Amino acid sequence: MLDVDEVVLHFIAPFQELLAERGARLHFDSFRLTGNIRSISTGAALTGHELDQATRQLYREQERRQDPVDGAVTAVRALGEEADVVFLTAMDPDFYPERRRLLDRHGFDAPMIATERSKGAFVAEFRARWPGPIVFADDIPPNLEGVRRSVPDVHLLHMMANPDFRPHLPPLPRDAASAADWWEAEALIRRWISGSKAYPAS
Repeated sequence: MLDVDEVVLHFIAPFQELLAERGARLHFDSFRLTGNIRSISTGAALTGHELDQATRQLYREQERRQDPVDGAVTAVRALGEEADVVFLTAMDPDFYPERRRLLDRHGFDAPMIATERSKGAFVAEFRARWPGPIVFADDIPPNLEGVRRSVPDVHLLHMMANPDFRPHLPPLPRDAASAADWWEAEALIRRWISGSKAYPAS
């Protein structure tokens, strides 16, 4: 089960480009967007409403702004030959058509769920229907922790294509793994779905 933004599609880089067009800049002072996006001319932080507007613009225009993370297309396609891949994206379902077209255009043809619900709750519902190994990959450590609390036996993988927030990452769950790129991630996921216990914990 794969998150989309910063896992298979770039989010931070195109968001920075969009913010520049709106006269703002993302600063990497902490692991958050709120308060770190500030006007270039005044230095004032964008309000929650302004941040929401910018995020919605990115999702409206994602088909021309967001590109696949290096190695993701090949790795996800290869993994799909051995496992059922599902995309779980924390996004307003209003933008489902745009995201579905974008994923399909790049060969990410696995099913996708766009939801603003807790990912932990969703993965728990999935676990109730599927007894086999589950891998959950996400760029946000609290999402990983929420899934761990809801589904203790899931394999957790942290991935974040853009490195700028990494110095400020909140702690990962104790037994979560972290992959620097899709070459490393594919190897980890293959071990997990094959039942191997030989994987590194972060």
